[in-house]
Amino acid sequence: MKKKIMIGILTGTMVVSTILSGCGTSGSISETQPAAATATEDVAEETTTQQVEKDESQKEESASEAETSPAEQEMSLVGLAGSGDLFTVNEHDYQIEKKTLPLYLGSSDKEDTSEIEVAFMDGITDVPYISVETMKDIISKLLRAYYEESGGKKYDLEIEKDNDTVLLTRESKYPAKIDFADNTIHFYDFDAFIRISEEAPLMDVISATGFNENGESHLFQKSDTSFERYGNPVTFSPGEYGIDLVHQDDEYYVPLQLISDLILSAYRANVLYNKEAVCVAIVGGVDYFDDKYYISDAPAERSDDLIAFNYKELCFALDALYGLKKQHNISDFNTLFQMTGLIEPLMSKNPEEEAQALADLLCKYLDDGHSGNIHKSYMMKEDPKRNWGPSCSHKYDETDRYADARKQYYPDGAKPYEEIGNTAYITFDSFVFNQLDYYTEKLEDNLDDTVALTIYAYQQITRENSPIENVVVDLSNNGGGDADAAAFLIGTFLGDGSISMTNPTSGALVTENFKVDVNLDRKFDEKDSLRDYHLFCMASPVSFSCGNLVPCVFKNSNRVTLIGQQSAGGACVIHRLTTADGILFQISGLKQLAYTKNGSFYDIDQGAAPDYVIPDPELLYNRDYMTKYINGLLGK
Repeated sequence: MKKKIMIGILTGTMVVSTILSGCGTSGSISETQPAAATATEDVAEETTTQQVEKDESQKEESASEAETSPAEQEMSLVGLAGSGDLFTVNEHDYQIEKKTLPLYLGSSDKEDTSEIEVAFMDGITDVPYISVETMKDIISKLLRAYYEESGGKKYDLEIEKDNDTVLLTRESKYPAKIDFADNTIHFYDFDAFIRISEEAPLMDVISATGFNENGESHLFQKSDTSFERYGNPVTFSPGEYGIDLVHQDDEYYVPLQLISDLILSAYRANVLYNKEAVCVAIVGGVDYFDDKYYISDAPAERSDDLIAFNYKELCFALDALYGLKKQHNISDFNTLFQMTGLIEPLMSKNPEEEAQALADLLCKYLDDGHSGNIHKSYMMKEDPKRNWGPSCSHKYDETDRYADARKQYYPDGAKPYEEIGNTAYITFDSFVFNQLDYYTEKLEDNLDDTVALTIYAYQQITRENSPIENVVVDLSNNGGGDADAAAFLIGTFLGDGSISMTNPTSGALVTENFKVDVNLDRKFDEKDSLRDYHLFCMASPVSFSCGNLVPCVFKNSNRVTLIGQQSAGGACVIHRLTTADGILFQISGLKQLAYTKNGSFYDIDQGAAPDYVIPDPELLYNRDYMTKYINGLLGK
């Protein structure tokens, strides 16, 4: 079996599209960049197209190849389980059957029940399609029902049809074009198209608007120095995976699972289909409609049609949306599945075997700390085992080690705020943002909330006749959490906070600079920080995700001294997906947290190295020792 590389020139840019048996495995996304901009887009991960130069040896290989446009070169590739045409679109006139099913939109505190019309191609009831009109309705209903506070109620989508193309235009005028002849979906700007509203950032580093419902200043003030750099056009190519977009009888149909992966998942909503109903899980849970999703007469085996589509869609979704492909040296997931031997169980009739293979991919092979399985499918009786890879295993071992070390000094749990001599210790084991009315709530009753604890600690540290000279934030047991909460702590320590984010697929960049109202006077000035104190941060191999972001930002600021060991990394925001057969899982998504230095963006996946290493975790929790140690560093 051969893998063909198609080389063509598009608007001054040479594009490589990898094709397996006539269909691409690494060609999920095509990016068109202006030639003058290519040298500056190093942060953009080139996932499915690459800029290449033909050297002289390539030109001389074959005169016929040199004369062909696009030229073709052959590379060896392991066969796809004997199914060489799996990724080939079999275009033909379909027998289309329409059916109306119950539609459940659910969240932890709300469930809406309505109906959805689906279409089945050639009697294959395992793979529902929906019309573009239904697609518009479900996206609009979702955003209007669950994202009103973020501007989702303003969401609108205009549909224009022209032969084999459908143009979708947001109320913000950003378009997406679905080409049913080429089986592609082209976004002029993917990030701008999927954001909730124009009022929201291009990528929501900080979701808080900075104003309360009365229009008063509230917690955050974003600086005029914040900026967004929009990304390149992106073309997703499901046809290269054998996924057909159907235009027939003046109707336009797309697979429901494709819309779930590419559009709905951006809003933390995921489709689960069980042949009887369509359930849309909001923010990763299915418990609120267990009785509707986990049906009693579920099939014991997956059909051949479901196996084929599920595999193709999984390859497409992971190629399109996994944010660490470059760092993990993954050209495409079909190749990875072959290299790891996962392809055979992923195409098993047994849903338990397939689920275990997917869990092994997420937990063992990706091993990034964010990727993992969440809920079993409606066909499964048991959840798969989580066979963690070395990185996750090490992090969990360290979690136990640091927790055990702290119990020696704090058997009932660490104190959220504590003063030892001239040093204040603030402990956050996670970042929690409950969006309380911090201006009126009794803060000491809400110290499990990061913003409440930060404000409370600030009040204690800055009180009249306070002995505090040194402030230590303890993140040594912090596994992550809410980015807004982490940002509030950053702003409190530094005065001028800054967090950046990139999308490796589109190349979009966002930097949000901000101040916080930590003294609750609804002003944002020099009083709203602790930067005049001696500032320290305790980090460890447990400090992950946002628990890693904060030490990285502190390290880059040169205003906060890091103590402990290198933080655990975790650059990407969690992105939840489903499989076509109903498994809910999560990956490291396309939003990469970063910090900037000299105008360059650096992702935080490597973690932050301490300024002073404390090899024994027990010492971190011996506050008397640490206070003497810190004063010693300061020459006291």
